Amino acid sequence: MQLKFANLKGMEVLADKEGRLLGPVRRLQIDSKRKAALGLVFKARGISGEQWAQVSKIDRIGEDVIYLPDAKSVRDDQPQGRDVKDMLGLSVTSLDGKRLGALQDVIIDAESWSVVALALDNGGEVAVGSDSVFGEDTVLLQKGASDQVRPGRKSQHSGFLARVFSSEDEEVTTEIEVIREPKKTTRKKTKKKKSRRK
Repeated sequence: MQLKFANLKGMEVLADKEGRLLGPVRRLQIDSKRKAALGLVFKARGISGEQWAQVSKIDRIGEDVIYLPDAKSVRDDQPQGRDVKDMLGLSVTSLDGKRLGALQDVIIDAESWSVVALALDNGGEVAVGSDSVFGEDTVLLQKGASDQVRPGRKSQHSGFLARVFSSEDEEVTTEIEVIREPKKTTRKKTKKKKSRRK
């Protein structure tokens, strides 16, 4: 199964043994040299701050929940690796000098946790080769990468959280009905004089 970081963001992390919700995913940490995910950072419940878990500790990924075996898998130290959020917007260029666009998201293989492809701001996706470089200012892909760009896929998650988060991106239009009160007309009351005949 392949997932974008956007699919993981907002999913709840759960400690299986204790049946305890630990918090929603905020960040994905990757190893730039190995081009692989290292850990998921989530907002800690009950205390301020964040905690994280190595991806190797993850048991399984459900539709809305990521399962850890137990709460001992959670770490409080500084997360390892590079935050994917810091990479978003970087220029993506092939080693033969063609600009493909800007990085919009990374696509992860949920079995190996390796970065297998990149989502571009123009809606396309392109595979990550073994000679690709995740640099400080740009992402360099293999020669001929511009010819390997394919149309992007839709989100693979259709659960409750996916519906909530996708609704933020959709344009919402509302019609406002203007109700006008009818104009009031004022009538002048005139007194008629009655004539009396004698």
